[in-house]
Amino acid sequence: MDIKTGSILKIKGLDAHVIGWVRYKNTQDGNKTWVEYRLKTNKGERWLSVDDVYKEYSISWAANNVRGNIGPEWHEVDKGHQVVVACSGDVDVENGDAADFVEFEDAEEEKILSTEIWDDGTEYSMGEYLDLDEIKVVGYEEPSKSSSVGMVGAAICFVSVVLTFICAIAILVMPSGGNKLISDYLKKDQRFGYVTSITGNENQKADVYENLVTYATTDDTARDIIDGVEGNTESVTQKDDVKDGDIAIVTKKEYCLIYHPEDEPEKIYVQVSNRKYNYSSDNSPYRSSGTTTHWYRSHYYSSSYTKDSSSFSKTPSAYQSYSGDTIHNIGNGYFDSYSSSVRQSSINSRNSSGGGLGGGK
Repeated sequence: MDIKTGSILKIKGLDAHVIGWVRYKNTQDGNKTWVEYRLKTNKGERWLSVDDVYKEYSISWAANNVRGNIGPEWHEVDKGHQVVVACSGDVDVENGDAADFVEFEDAEEEKILSTEIWDDGTEYSMGEYLDLDEIKVVGYEEPSKSSSVGMVGAAICFVSVVLTFICAIAILVMPSGGNKLISDYLKKDQRFGYVTSITGNENQKADVYENLVTYATTDDTARDIIDGVEGNTESVTQKDDVKDGDIAIVTKKEYCLIYHPEDEPEKIYVQVSNRKYNYSSDNSPYRSSGTTTHWYRSHYYSSSYTKDSSSFSKTPSAYQSYSGDTIHNIGNGYFDSYSSSVRQSSINSRNSSGGGLGGGK
């Protein structure tokens, strides 16, 4: 099917104008590729997914009100790690951008729900499958004649690559405040005291600290740690969204669990490790309850395992045959919003003092 930026489509009676496209590959499925077209319609933005290999076609739209609440009417049908390999037009990604994804179908296998976990947040979309004959190319409108959207989008793609290169150089000379490790923060902050270390496989270990502040909660502890690393997190998730419940903080390099030890619930422990520790070991957190241990393993598998299996592909994983529960409401709540605001404040502070350049999708 010959679809490109500027194509005018009719999809099940819906008029749509293609304003950009993205080609993805799934690194977890033999580098399978597919194309998603960004559409402008009178019903708002839509995305047309075209997979000519598996003969699968669908149209979808943003549904961030889902916020991880994926009910039993949905069943998982696909997941993986998608990487942008090409893009054109008015799209907000660039080559090399990547996300973990999980796709679901309803019982009739007609409607779909998708979760994409990007570095800067989780996105949800809903949609429906299409038959190929329901997608018709009915015309073409040169982007430069009707609007500059297509050309601007292509220019943005190019400029983003240039800015990414510039930012990479700038990071080498800018202050390292934005790259703090949770482990370094806990070692230096007097509000936390070292308790013990747990040795795992592959010469990895997890360090355990106690929050020494009287009457502190896990919520307070999470905010302190987020402040300490200047908001540089991938996701922050609280178990069942319950105040003072277990909280997991995932960064690019580390996995941190904040919890109450089983036999002394008035205390708060913080276990932090390199993500390779979690990938290669399934030890229980130090003095944790069975409920905390179960959630900890489920959360790590759901939030980080897919990405880590690419990073540590030569390392045996303790989760290779995992068959336990999965968690779909990863991040995208209060603490992710809090982390984002802290990160933005830190960036603004460094920029105002001439500390470096900021960039992103």
